[in-house]
Amino acid sequence: MDDIIRLLADNPVYLAVAVVLALIILFGAIRKLIKLVMIMVAILVIYIAYLAWTGEEVDMERIKEGVQSAGETITDKAEEFSESVKENVGDVVEEKLDEKTEELFSPN
Repeated sequence: MDDIIRLLADNPVYLAVAVVLALIILFGAIRKLIKLVMIMVAILVIYIAYLAWTGEEVDMERIKEGVQSAGETITDKAEEFSESVKENVGDVVEEKLDEKTEELFSPN
């Protein structure tokens, strides 16, 4: 791991590649979380509309519990995704560095 950090610090091209990869992964994670939140909000709105349509009382405590449960689920999924990203980023960076090293040092 120290070799990778030293390689990134010594070569700005590798550092730029690593930063771009990290940004792509981060952007993908944020997009997935936003999509999940939008789906949860849509489900909540449909549920409230259903309750209003059927004439049932909208129980705010029940809705709060559901939202808190969904928030906990989202937090858990985000933590799982973060852990998997941490595991995979090192592998991806190492593969890209190997590819770039081969490109730079291969005879043309």
